[in-house]
Amino acid sequence: MSRRTASRLAPALLAIFAVVIGLAVLAGRGQTARAAAPSGNILMAWGVGGVLTDDGNLWQYRPESRKWVTVDQSFSLDGERRKVLPLPVAAQDIAQMQGFGFLITKAGVCWIYNLDENHWERIGAPGV
Repeated sequence: MSRRTASRLAPALLAIFAVVIGLAVLAGRGQTARAAAPSGNILMAWGVGGVLTDDGNLWQYRPESRKWVTVDQSFSLDGERRKVLPLPVAAQDIAQMQGFGFLITKAGVCWIYNLDENHWERIGAPGV
């Protein structure tokens, strides 16, 4: 290969090399986030970046670390002591969740997490 041909190909080869390196970095970041994913099957979402898994865990995605942590761990990272887990009912019995601290069972019973007392309270349902 002549010097003239090599000098014409050099910018293209450098661009291809840069793209390959960039894709490798992005793939590595994706693997890190997936490696820390919740265990269990996801049953439903709650809040922004929260999921409930069939093993009864509430997971929260932490964008700053690109990792999933339990809701209790997430509170701890924010400097708060909470004991949301375990949930007061089996995950499969939950029909709806609003945020981490309010849920309705399939039987129509409402539960709320009392932030002042750090425990779950069964509050029934309206009109019952």
